[in-house]
Amino acid sequence: MSEVQGTVEFSVELHKFHNVDLFQRGYYQIRAGLKIPSRIPHRLFATIAGQTGDSSLCSACVHENNVYSRIFQILYRNEEIILNESMNFRVHLLLDGERVEDALNEADFQLKLDLHFTDSEQQLRDVPAIPMISSRTLCLHFHPRRGLHHHVPVMFDYFHLSVVSVTVHASLVALHQPLISFARPGKGSWLGKGNLEAGPDQSSMSLENLVFGAGYCKPTSSEGSFYVPSENCMQHAYKWHKDLCLLLLNAQRGLHTYYTLIMNEIPDLPQLKLEELSVEETLSQLCMELQVFPSSEPAHRFFKSIFQVHWDSPAIH
Repeated sequence: MSEVQGTVEFSVELHKFHNVDLFQRGYYQIRAGLKIPSRIPHRLFATIAGQTGDSSLCSACVHENNVYSRIFQILYRNEEIILNESMNFRVHLLLDGERVEDALNEADFQLKLDLHFTDSEQQLRDVPAIPMISSRTLCLHFHPRRGLHHHVPVMFDYFHLSVVSVTVHASLVALHQPLISFARPGKGSWLGKGNLEAGPDQSSMSLENLVFGAGYCKPTSSEGSFYVPSENCMQHAYKWHKDLCLLLLNAQRGLHTYYTLIMNEIPDLPQLKLEELSVEETLSQLCMELQVFPSSEPAHRFFKSIFQVHWDSPAIH
């Protein structure tokens, strides 16, 4: 199996924390983490939107790709705390290059929200050690074309009765040849309980066959860089390139459609005019740019061009 690197971005915002009936006064914190199945080789990067400089108890922070909210004190029943903390999770995944959209549809993304508590001011000196008292996991039904846009109240368990309102947005933002190394699940691993191995970069071994199809034969050393793929191989490459471009363009359209809907529903928001991208016209332009590449050019130059046309086009970005 040859692979393609896909990048999905999740934007998460914690809005309000409402104490319905917490039993204990003290200091609370919410921690958010994105979970990806270990069967999918991936790299995860968490950041806090707009944060500059060092963190403190009064601000959110990132610890081992989990985002910690600021520490807040709860004193009264039905007390409400405004958090308004935004975070981003950027996930790079290795996907089956022949079924990219299906692989993204099947990815089981989960958002884990943990509630931590201490009544000791001294323990605030070691924030990571503050114990967890309740946890909730949200299954994120991500669709590569439509993205994901949800606003939900998350209620913790009966013994720690409280609610945090959460907004989650997600979108596919990139598809290209693997550019970074990925840890792969070792033998016997299940749901992250096995060893992760760096392993060789298997995807680069068969990426040319993915682009040009099963009928492509890698040139021998005597043919060198002058080997020209057959017409069938070229047609396969054109279709593969078109499918990936269409997926990205539809992802962009899905994001634009949701943005327009929100602007119409909430007219008080700043009305930023975004250029609407014509999927059909842009797709035709991208395909045309690739097909004008001389078919007599060596395979390795065409192979390089297929990704340059795909990713350097301003329409994609």
